[in-house]
This record gives sequence, structure tokens and C-alpha cells, in this order.
Amino acid sequence: MAPKSKVNQRIHRRSFLSSGQIGVGAFALPHWMSQMATANNVPPRRAEQAIVILLQGGCSHLDTWDLKPHAPAEIRGEFQSISTKVPGERIGEHLPRLAQRADVYNVLRSVHHATPSHEAAIHWVLTGYNYPGANTSTKNRNDKPAMGSIVAKALGPTSQGLPPYVCVPDKGQLGDRVRYASSHFLGMAYDPFESGMPPTTATDVFRLPPNLSLSKYADLSRLDHRLALLDELDQLPRDLDAAGIMKGMDLFHLESMKMLSNRATRQAFDLSQEPLALREQYGNTRVGQETILARRLAEAGVPFTLVNFSINQEWDTHENNFHSLKNRLLPEFDQAISALLDDLQQRDRLDSTLVAVITEFGRTPKINAKAGRDHWSDVFSVVMAGGGLSAGQFLGTSNPRGEIPHDRPIHINDVLATIYRQLGVPIHTVHHDAGGRPVPVLFQGKPIPELI
Repeated sequence: MAPKSKVNQRIHRRSFLSSGQIGVGAFALPHWMSQMATANNVPPRRAEQAIVILLQGGCSHLDTWDLKPHAPAEIRGEFQSISTKVPGERIGEHLPRLAQRADVYNVLRSVHHATPSHEAAIHWVLTGYNYPGANTSTKNRNDKPAMGSIVAKALGPTSQGLPPYVCVPDKGQLGDRVRYASSHFLGMAYDPFESGMPPTTATDVFRLPPNLSLSKYADLSRLDHRLALLDELDQLPRDLDAAGIMKGMDLFHLESMKMLSNRATRQAFDLSQEPLALREQYGNTRVGQETILARRLAEAGVPFTLVNFSINQEWDTHENNFHSLKNRLLPEFDQAISALLDDLQQRDRLDSTLVAVITEFGRTPKINAKAGRDHWSDVFSVVMAGGGLSAGQFLGTSNPRGEIPHDRPIHINDVLATIYRQLGVPIHTVHHDAGGRPVPVLFQGKPIPELI
């Protein structure tokens, strides 16, 4: 047990922070103080930010990017293909806006990995590691750090007060039954900041996440005064805290309060500053407002934003696949992603902002008895744009039934390796878990040469 003087020291310092009606939810925020030591062979940074959009549940490649019009009816389904701006390339009829922008992005039609389980597959696409036995009860937290946390550790915040890693709306998947977007053994400093749920229409208000909200009794000048006092306390001799626990708490509180007092941070989340007409271009939908929020965060300087387009695996179309895609999922997606690409181009930010649309797997080639498609990880599609990548490529193919890669197979880790490379994060960097075991950023995978 710690000597009484040390215990009293901790209590006194914590009482100081919590007294005086500041009442900030930001004390639940991670701190962003730690920086990665300079690594050897760091790739040049070609993208300043990344926006990674997760179509949680498993998007059907056969009804979007990789239609099979000559396959039997039980495989080709109900949708027709349409031409795109790239000569000779066609995509699904319910992506008309994106068809006219195909020269701006790349479609990878031969992506694969080895698990058709939601939990393990989501873990894989977010971390680069399989997680055998992943489930919603006993293995529902990361086994390895998420990509956003790796980026946060490597790059740190690029603007004072801004977090290096944000999840929109939060870090949970499958209805928050698993949380595979977290930092795991890298520590709390690299956990994502959660935006909270964006509005569902362009006219709804969304100014600040709860953790950036001040108590009604607090004001910024008073908060700045407390920050100055806390800075002075941090100069006290550290021999009173040999274990370093109090130092960590101080940094945690200090960075949380700096976020609260930083107007640029608060403004980055303030959708009310966007013109109504632009918010409407993204769509009067939750996914549209999530997407414009992600653009705001990237523009403000957040290095990595993960956007969960579905809250509870909406893309998991075991039943009524064609109805769900046609009437809601694809129109909302088509509008939001098209608006994002246009917006980034008009702001001259697409080349510095990498956009990746991923999903944990595709859907079965054969349509089931409930007009749905089931899980299929042997081949699926990913879309990548901006961030210094080439554009207008349809890379790789699946076989005539959409079952397996036919040529140019691309492992999901190659996709992650490409994102890391463009952000300047070396994939061979080794971190050590709580047991001291070395864990490389990626155990396999290399950047896709056709894209870089």
C-alpha cells in the first residue's frame, strides 16, 4: 500500500481538478501526448489525412462494383450494370453518381481474406490481423491495435487540440457488441475520440460531441486559468509518484481540458458552420451527415477518421438484399460518397486526403431462398481515392461467378499497407504488447504498386 502522504497527494490533486463546477465530460477523453520515436525507413508522407468508411455487415460486390450479367439468374440477381466514365468499365445501376466519377477513384475487385465471420472479419479489416474465435461476449475487444490507433501513435495530432484519430459516430461495431477500432495495448493515449451520433437530416443541429461540451456554469476564461494552474502543478517533483500513475492522469486531464478550450477543435465538429445547400448535397440522411463531418475533421487536420456507415450491420443482407440495396443503402451511399469526392476536389484537398471504402467481406454469389446473399470473404471489392494514389483504375477481377479472384488477387492487408504507406507510417515497425511480445504493424501485406 502506498504511504499516506502519497495517497493524500493523489486525492488533493484530483480534488483540485474536479472542484469548482467545471463538470466537463472531456475527462473521459484520451490524451494525445505520447509521440512515436523516429523510425528507420519511414516512407515519405503523401497523404495528410485519411477517411476510412466501413460498410459494416458486408457489402455485396456482385450488386455494386462487380456485376456478372452473363452468369445464371441465381447469381447475377436483379440489377443491371451501367457504363462509367472509365471506358469499358461498368458498375451497378444504383450507383449512377459514382459511375460518372469513376475516373476519380479506383475499384479493387479481387480483395480477399480468410474468414466469413463478422467479428473476426471486422477485426481483420480494422487491424490487419485475424482474430480466431472473435465473438460478441468473450472476445469483443481488440486483439491488436486498430489502424487508426497505429496512425495516431505514428503521427500524433497535427493541429493543437485536435485528436489524431476520430470515430464517427463511435468505436463500436455490430450494434456496439464488439469494439475493434480501439488502441488495445498501445494504451489509452491512442484510443479514438468518438464524435457521437450525427443528425439524420441536413437541417438538424449537431454542434459538439458530448465530451466537448462545457457545463453551463463554466466559461473558457475560467478554464484557461485552471489550465495554467495545472501546468504549474505538473512541475512538482515527480519522486512522489514513482509509478508514474499521477503523471499519466495529469497529462490525461491537461489534454482533455486543452481540447475544451481550443476553439478550432470545437469548430471542427460544428456542422452548423456548413452551408445548408452543401449539407443537402451529402444527403438528408445519417450517412450523408457523417460524411460531411468526416470531411470537416480531415480539413481541420485530423489525420485519421473512421466512419461507420452502419450502426448495426445494415449491409448484412441475408434477406431482401435487392430491396434494401435499391431503396436505401445504395442511394444514400452513392450520394454521400459522390458529394465527398466533389467537395474534396473543389477544395483542392483530394490529393492530400485518402478516401477508402471498405467492408468486412462480400456476399455469396448464389442468392438464397430469402432473396438475400450470405457471407463471402473469398473475394470482395474495395474503393480507394485521393491521397496521392492513381485514379480511374479497375484493378483485379473475380471469376465469372464472382466466387474467387481470377487475376491480380489483393489481400486486405495490401489495402491497409497502401493506406499506411500514403500516410507515411512504416508497416514493419514493431510495437510490444503487455507481455513484451513484438507485434509488427502488419504481419503481412505490401502496398499495391499499381496505385502508388
